[in-house]
Amino acid sequence: MLPFAWLIYGLGAAPFYSWGFFLPEMLTDLEMTRADSGWAFGIWSFCGGAVAPLIGVCLTRFGPRLVFTAGFLSCGAAYYMTSRAQDRWDVLLYFGVFAGLTHTFSTVLPTQTLATNWFLRWRATAMAFLLIAAGVMAPLIYYVDNALLDRGGTWRDGWALIAALCAALGVLSFLVLRNTPESMGQLRDGARSLAQLQAAVARTGAQTPDQWVAKEAVRTPQFALMVLCGLGYAVPWGVLANHGRLHLQDVGFERGDAGALLAIMVFVSIFGRASGALGDKISPPRLLGLALAMEGTGMALLLFVRTTGQARVALILLGLGFGLAYISQAATFARFFGRRAFATTTGVRFAVGAGFGATIPAATGWAFDTQGTYAVPFLTIAAVTLAGSVVAFLLQAPRKKG
Repeated sequence: MLPFAWLIYGLGAAPFYSWGFFLPEMLTDLEMTRADSGWAFGIWSFCGGAVAPLIGVCLTRFGPRLVFTAGFLSCGAAYYMTSRAQDRWDVLLYFGVFAGLTHTFSTVLPTQTLATNWFLRWRATAMAFLLIAAGVMAPLIYYVDNALLDRGGTWRDGWALIAALCAALGVLSFLVLRNTPESMGQLRDGARSLAQLQAAVARTGAQTPDQWVAKEAVRTPQFALMVLCGLGYAVPWGVLANHGRLHLQDVGFERGDAGALLAIMVFVSIFGRASGALGDKISPPRLLGLALAMEGTGMALLLFVRTTGQARVALILLGLGFGLAYISQAATFARFFGRRAFATTTGVRFAVGAGFGATIPAATGWAFDTQGTYAVPFLTIAAVTLAGSVVAFLLQAPRKKG
């Protein structure tokens, strides 16, 4: 099942990476401003976060299999409608609202829940394996997008292709995914008996606080601080998904070179995500602190790049930091609050961050439209990410009362 889940999650990342790549052509054809594009991506992010608590409930009630299937089929229809957009209002509605409300059902939250359901001792390793997929697939996605445009295709063809891909992934999800090992007569980590699983957990020091429920977990100070850390790693990635190619072209890179540089950033995130497996041996919050320090530094440096070498350094730091944070954040939540509360608490975290995800890409575009530079938003985002690094280094596991 895991290799199929890897493929499903990796290919399911196509809309996220293709948005920013197709954006310059969309701006020209639809007479949109950069602020318009930021609002579209921001609404997409907000709607995805706003429905995350509902997704958490659905995952708890129905399991990842049906959530993946319904999510892919629904967002596939929304991306096809995006391919038919005639103006910015269509983009805001089809991509921002319709796709935004459905895409989260088929992305990171059900993927992380799948890993949490199936693994305990090897939970961080399983998450790293699954979430590496997007980093592996992203260069392929950029290549296909660029080849499509080079061969006379349009951004509309690209979104139609993505819609068909989502429909196929929905069918595949239903056929190959299973919700828990217990549903197949197995135990987490592939243990042969409950005693063997408990003994392995005791030897490795893995924590099993499955007595936490969501309503208790979200009231802890650790939950609030983890929300800040989540913004620290997610906001830079989201802003660059919208403005990355535009910024690189602004400082002198051609379309193909900008795409290649962004592909490097996403590709090296593979190694960051793989490093997240260290969370089975090293405290995940400490790894998260290191990750946010790298990502914040890369975000600040990106503002000043002028050569290919400088761009590579900044984007490699961003990619490594994001990849490691992506795994470490989920592993920290799982370690702090356990399997029982994971999907719902993570969904609430996504919802809390949704407002920032909606406004920051738009504010970044507005800043450029009015000031002609990304200086203020890029440096502010870097500062928040570095603050999250300090918080993560100091974070301690919560203690359940009673």
